Amino acid sequence: LNKVISPISGVFKNIEEKKVNGVKCKCLVIQNDFKEKEKTVGRRKSISLEKDAIVSKLYEHYFKYIASILESKKINHLVISSIEDEPYIANNSYILNKFTKEILEMADILSTSFKIENTLIAIKSSDTQNVEKYLSKIGTYPNISLSLIEDKYLLGKSFFLMEYLELKDLDTLVIDANTLLQMYNAIKYGKNTTETFITIAGPSLEKSKVIKVKIGSLLSDVIENNVKLKVKDSKYILNGLLTGFECNPNQEIVGINTLGVIVILNEEEKSLECNNCGLCAKICPVSVNPKNVMDKKKISNSCLDCGLCTYICHCHINLRKFLRGETNE
Repeated sequence: LNKVISPISGVFKNIEEKKVNGVKCKCLVIQNDFKEKEKTVGRRKSISLEKDAIVSKLYEHYFKYIASILESKKINHLVISSIEDEPYIANNSYILNKFTKEILEMADILSTSFKIENTLIAIKSSDTQNVEKYLSKIGTYPNISLSLIEDKYLLGKSFFLMEYLELKDLDTLVIDANTLLQMYNAIKYGKNTTETFITIAGPSLEKSKVIKVKIGSLLSDVIENNVKLKVKDSKYILNGLLTGFECNPNQEIVGINTLGVIVILNEEEKSLECNNCGLCAKICPVSVNPKNVMDKKKISNSCLDCGLCTYICHCHINLRKFLRGETNE
């Protein structure tokens, strides 16, 4: 039998088919007895700063990709990123602000243990609250510096961020703030990742929020318990307006990679016939021609699924669906 880590204590009830980030999967339904809340975190154990011990701990707690990079490469540049590309999504910025001590401490542990020459905290220059906070704290960590990043789309992706910072992929490791916080909890307290942060935002809500959620929670329950709707006739866009997709919250489960849900007015835009303006090809950051993909019905392996072509299309054609090999409805 495969080992399953449950985010809650309780009794197994049955198996139901739901979706995680739009992909159908079978989910275990557990009736929570809330006994996990009775446990208290014990004293912090002394931590071995030996790099082999840290790598072992990361493997143990399912950070396999990061552990393998630290184990196999000499990392000269570590970038802790709080950059979010999607409008409304604010998880990393929130974590950077609320868990400043943990973020700096974990960055310092990695920097010291793996003898990393250059450790950067990457923050958007427009995020003035975090910029001011980290400028006041970072002086006690001489091996960590602050890097102010322009508010440009796609800098949330590691490749483009490294290019912007003029760093090479061979000796650079980029870790987002949410992942770094999960690593901190694993190494400091031996905790598996059973919770994540998601954004619930959008014009249909009275107030947008970033909240901590148990992985495996039903999205409709999370929305109902945390926010109030101003407009009942709304639609739900999972993981952002540019790269996300419409979902049914009653069928969607929060996964470790769920960014959040945007709640907007339920308005339909009718697609028109393509007018061959060429804007979709012009804006593509990797020089894909979405119009050709649509006409030839052949998927492009170069596509980043960044959503810019669909966003800029004056004819309201969902080009992302063609680029992913789906039927445009």
